[in-house]
Amino acid sequence: MPPITVIFVVSGLAVWLNGLAFLGIGAKGADYGPNPLKTVGWVTLLAGIVDGIQAAVIIVKAPSEVGIPLAGIVTFYSTFFFALGITLINGLDLKPIGNLAIAVAIVPLFWWKFFDGSWMLQSILVVWLVAFLSVAGTTYGKLPGKALGVVLTITSLYTFLAPAALLALGKTIP
Repeated sequence: MPPITVIFVVSGLAVWLNGLAFLGIGAKGADYGPNPLKTVGWVTLLAGIVDGIQAAVIIVKAPSEVGIPLAGIVTFYSTFFFALGITLINGLDLKPIGNLAIAVAIVPLFWWKFFDGSWMLQSILVVWLVAFLSVAGTTYGKLPGKALGVVLTITSLYTFLAPAALLALGKTIP
């Protein structure tokens, strides 16, 4: 399977955990106990690191006309997950993450032609647009956290884990 499968899996699991946290599932620790959001942060940071490594692998292994654009878009998500992970681990202000999410929502739409011929990958760009703008909305108090949780869990399943499952079954992403 291609390196993109690793990206789909690790990113999908990180988004899943973030979604559940915003839904309030496993997000609050016992009084004076460990903070579950730090665990979510560590998984998110791991996704950022793994995605970054996989972007480098793609550049080395794929032909440049495919590898460079693909590694470029993966780097958007790697940077976002890396920054979010550090923010959650350290309990930092999420507003800069919201600002970052706006760029991560919009700029990947320029990859639309790159994914020409794949309705699913193009639709994923649209779902990511909604998801990352939702992150920004939540960090600035414009969208309730539970709504973001729903958006993120759906995003995890459709944009990351479903494509990984297709590739694991030996299918191509439609």
